[in-house]
Amino acid sequence: MLIPVTAADTPDFTAACAHEHIFGSRALTALRAYGLGDPSVQFYLCRKGREPAAALYLADGVLTISSDERADPAPIADLIRRMQVHEVDTNWTQCQALQNLVGGTTESSYYMVYRGAPLQGSFPDIHPGDPRAVFDVLQRSHEYYRTHFVFDSWAADLNRRLSRGLSELYQLEVDGAVIGTGSVASTDDECGVIGAVAVVPEHRHKGWGSYITRFLVQRIQATGKTPRLVSGYDEVAELYRQIGFAPCGRWGELYL
Repeated sequence: MLIPVTAADTPDFTAACAHEHIFGSRALTALRAYGLGDPSVQFYLCRKGREPAAALYLADGVLTISSDERADPAPIADLIRRMQVHEVDTNWTQCQALQNLVGGTTESSYYMVYRGAPLQGSFPDIHPGDPRAVFDVLQRSHEYYRTHFVFDSWAADLNRRLSRGLSELYQLEVDGAVIGTGSVASTDDECGVIGAVAVVPEHRHKGWGSYITRFLVQRIQATGKTPRLVSGYDEVAELYRQIGFAPCGRWGELYL
C-alpha cells in the first residue's frame, strides 16, 4: 500500500528512511527542509501490512526511494507513470524490479560507508562555498549538471537546506580560483552523506578530489556521525577505498 505522508505517518516515514541511509537521508533531509505543506515536493510511504517498507520523496520529476525487500514495486510503478517521473534513485534490487514494470535504462554502482580511522589535519584551501562559484564548478565538471539543473532552482533548494543546518557546502581554492567543491549533502540521525565532489577538468588527477573528500569525512566525524556516499562508477570506488570507505550495497538509477 502506497499513501501520501501525513503528520501521523512521519515516524513510519523516518523509520523507512533508515532502511538505506544514503537515499533515505536525502528523503529525510527534504522532509525536514520543506515539511508536508510545500506543493513543490511530495512524500509517500509504502507499507507491507503495518510495517513501513519504503519512504519516497518526489521533486522535479526525480523520485528517491529508501526501501527494504518488503516494498512492493507495483504501486511505485503506478506512481511513476501517474506523476511522469523521469528518474528514480533507489537500491539496485528495487531499480531492476521497476525497470521490468516501466522500462527505461539503468546505471549502478556502490553505496559506500567510511570504515577508516578518524581523520585529522588542516585543509587551508577549503572554504565555505559560494553557490554561484560552486555551480560553475559543477557544470564544468559534470554533464548531468549541465543538462538537468538551472541555477535559480538549484540554489533555492540548496539555500533552504543550508539555512536549516541540514547541509554544508564548500569550495576548494587554488591561487585565488575556485577549482573544486564538495558538500555534506544530507544528514539523518546516524550519518552524513558526502555529495557533489567535483574538480574542474584542468585540475584533475592531482589528488584534489581525495583532499576534498577527506575534509568532508572529518566534518561529518566531528558531528559524531558516520560518513557515507555513493560511488558514481565502480572504478571511482577504488579511490574511495583508499581513503577508508567500503562498499555496503549497490544503488540503481533508472532513467525514463
